[in-house]
Amino acid sequence: MKNKYADIITNFYENYDEDARINKNKATQLEYITTMHYIHKFAKKRARILELGASTGAYSIPLAKEGYRVTAFELVQKNLDVLIKKAGDLPNLTTKQGDALDLDAFADDSFDVVLSLGPMYHLFDKKDQVQAIREAIRVCKPNGILIFAYITCSNIVLYNGVEQNKMSAILKRLDKNGRLPAVPNDVFVGYMPEDFEKQFDKTNTSKLLSVAADGIAERIEDKLAKLSPADFEAFVKWHLITCERPDHQGLSAHMLYICKKK
Repeated sequence: MKNKYADIITNFYENYDEDARINKNKATQLEYITTMHYIHKFAKKRARILELGASTGAYSIPLAKEGYRVTAFELVQKNLDVLIKKAGDLPNLTTKQGDALDLDAFADDSFDVVLSLGPMYHLFDKKDQVQAIREAIRVCKPNGILIFAYITCSNIVLYNGVEQNKMSAILKRLDKNGRLPAVPNDVFVGYMPEDFEKQFDKTNTSKLLSVAADGIAERIEDKLAKLSPADFEAFVKWHLITCERPDHQGLSAHMLYICKKK
């Protein structure tokens, strides 16, 4: 199975500097810091890691440098080319172009940790979302860890509605519970946390954690920019203490769902 909207996704990233995103500002740095914190929490030394949607290597490259055995799997060739150039000759990093809906290149139970930190952003059909989850679980070893990233519906509403001054248009698209329909031309898909987690109900996994990867950081980006290095460090420490709390998750721009394969 292939993502029939791959051309839309590829066209977006062909015209977007994904490589610069992580260090764009303190809000995007917080997402990165939090995600790496939880990868390190669960990935054992020299674990075999598969990163789906590896983009330009923001996670795969440093993890490989730390000694993990990393396979970086990316849909968009432009992003993969940047990753390969940045990685140089890292001996424990392999790369492959492909679609997260089709992991036939990998055998069952192959990886200690599977990271899906981008594919769920761009899967517009429910059956594709289920397929991507099932494939990630399939290639993960029993007792292995899976970390999925997703974007919240609230974040898309707040960004497109409030920050882009299109709230009236957005409101017309919402259902009675505030959900946005998944539309390919929007490029990004938003989820309510309970809806995202429900997709795992009938899988051979058990939930470990739900994490607000960046909390309200994108909403206060201008204020974070004014923090001194010491105060930003203090903010990060507070965030890591509180990011597993349910009240910090609904308005987070990015979420992490962490589970264990049975």
